[in-house]
Amino acid sequence: MEGRKKRDWGTIAAVLCVLLLAVNLWQGKRLENLERRISEAQWNLSAEIKGLESSLYAQAQEKDKLVQNWNYTSSTNMEKRCLDLTVSVVLKAWREETTAEALWVGDGNSDGQGSAPLTGDGKGTFTGVLEIPLDRGMLEFALVLVTRDGGDVRRENLGGIYDTAELLPVQCTYQGGRTTAEYMKGIFTAYGRSAELYTKADPGGIETESQVFRLRRNDEIVAEQAAEPEDASNRYSCGKLTSEAQPGDRMALTFFCRDENGLGYEFLLQNWVAVAERDVAYVDAEWEDWLKLTWN
Repeated sequence: MEGRKKRDWGTIAAVLCVLLLAVNLWQGKRLENLERRISEAQWNLSAEIKGLESSLYAQAQEKDKLVQNWNYTSSTNMEKRCLDLTVSVVLKAWREETTAEALWVGDGNSDGQGSAPLTGDGKGTFTGVLEIPLDRGMLEFALVLVTRDGGDVRRENLGGIYDTAELLPVQCTYQGGRTTAEYMKGIFTAYGRSAELYTKADPGGIETESQVFRLRRNDEIVAEQAAEPEDASNRYSCGKLTSEAQPGDRMALTFFCRDENGLGYEFLLQNWVAVAERDVAYVDAEWEDWLKLTWN
């Protein structure tokens, strides 16, 4: 009997230990969940505070701005070989003696690359024309507004232009993926696809002439082929273009046309390096030199 009692107490003690372990595990899980919820709540609160701070900062910045809205249009100036960039700015507040000036600042340089006075209409709108050169390659620049009101001078950034090419009346996009090319027995061959012209201002009103595809070797034109109009408006295609080449020669397929003002555009479609027999390599690092403009 005594041994049986001892076994019963042993069994009870074991059960109690199991129950205690289960309770500890349950409490630990609850504590873990509680800590996770507290951490999530702290993170959410921190995110909400940062979002509120950012919103308040943005509102303060917007309230401090002088410009209500602005826009620009561009046209080609063949005589000066530049773009005439007409900038129009609407101010939130102005006085009769308020004057305004637009600057273009590019290539990391200081002010003075170009400026133009803006004429007010007496209703808060100021307009003027900036001359952006086109004979210095494609430029990236910012537009800045400077206003003077008595002794108060204010300066405000309007925005940036990533590339002068964005402002030109003719744009080009390449259709059909990468052009197939091969290099065999000293002959380089590019199998063309198509090029499509467009304009941001009036997609249906673009007029061009003298459309040709060109093959260049080390920047020299070595083959040309008249572009064939496709069924789609302003889309052109060509067959293969060939030229002699040596290993290391840089080859490029381009598309050339002239707009209605006589300005010539040459767009880079694809470029390669002739590596060795039956081997060509695509090159993606030469795009900064394009597009090329021809004035006569």
